[in-house]
Amino acid sequence: MSERTKISVAVITYNQQDTIRQTLDSILMQKGDFDLELVIGEDCSTDNTRAICEEYTIHHTPYTIRLLPTTHNLGIMGNTARVFEASTGEYISIIAGDDYYCDDHALEKQMLYMLSHPEVGVMAANGYLYYIRSNKKVSGLNPAFDSNQEMVKAYYFASTHFEGVCLTPTGMAFRAELLHKYIDFEEMLRRKLPVEDYPIQAILSQHTHFACLPDLLVVYRVYKESASYVSYSHPRFMEYYQGLMDTRKYLNELFPCDAIAEAVMEERMFYKEFNYDVYNMKYHEAKQLIASVPQSITESNSVRKAKQYAQNRLLFMAYHIYKKIITYISIRKVV
Repeated sequence: MSERTKISVAVITYNQQDTIRQTLDSILMQKGDFDLELVIGEDCSTDNTRAICEEYTIHHTPYTIRLLPTTHNLGIMGNTARVFEASTGEYISIIAGDDYYCDDHALEKQMLYMLSHPEVGVMAANGYLYYIRSNKKVSGLNPAFDSNQEMVKAYYFASTHFEGVCLTPTGMAFRAELLHKYIDFEEMLRRKLPVEDYPIQAILSQHTHFACLPDLLVVYRVYKESASYVSYSHPRFMEYYQGLMDTRKYLNELFPCDAIAEAVMEERMFYKEFNYDVYNMKYHEAKQLIASVPQSITESNSVRKAKQYAQNRLLFMAYHIYKKIITYISIRKVV
């Protein structure tokens, strides 16, 4: 009889005392012909999350459960890096401490697909979006897509793409060898990149195929505070998007043949900052931004639009109201 495949489930959690039990229980209920390793990255929570995780390491001894130590908060990138590096399975699946598996054969289904499709190195998990405020679940976490490698690569390296992920990371499974070979967490931490899923998926899209089963395997909780829903009203809006541009610069360095021109990125950041000023009714700041625009983008469409909207306070106010309405509509289901 051949040796059983080992799957590591990397749990990323911080201040999630109300949901972490459901997350851990959903992992421990997994069935299939594999050995399970559960690696918990508890990021120095200020609530009872740590105590709950410690309880699971004591009372579930038939399973390999490791709670990683920490003396200070590492942030999502640092926490993810250490959990991936500590995982010893042939496959590594990642899930946050406020999400959970809703199919007790989820890991087995992903493993069997990847075993029969050696060209696939990244396996997404379809499932439900769970909107907390409305207490509503909507199926279709990951839309159907062509799992052809070039299509996924094209998504990340198109000149019009600057942020976001092709597939929701909740429940995503990786071939561990690909993570260890191609992902330089130390460099990502040095550069202080704001999110882990975007650069990891973009880098791996250059080296392997992606796939997604139609089965509903996971539940992804959506809050107003979720990193994926940072809005113009968020105080760290510009910091977050600057981090995404820094990620794009990092990808440009790794893959110069697929690099996006610096002027294109400058225009993108200019228009983000202008719209941030509009949303927050910072007329003088918007005028100063336009006055200091880099020479390389002075004739761009974004700068021309900004000059038009900032001609006077009346036009600026009208655009401000428009942005408020559009932003409200885009996030109302999660607030």
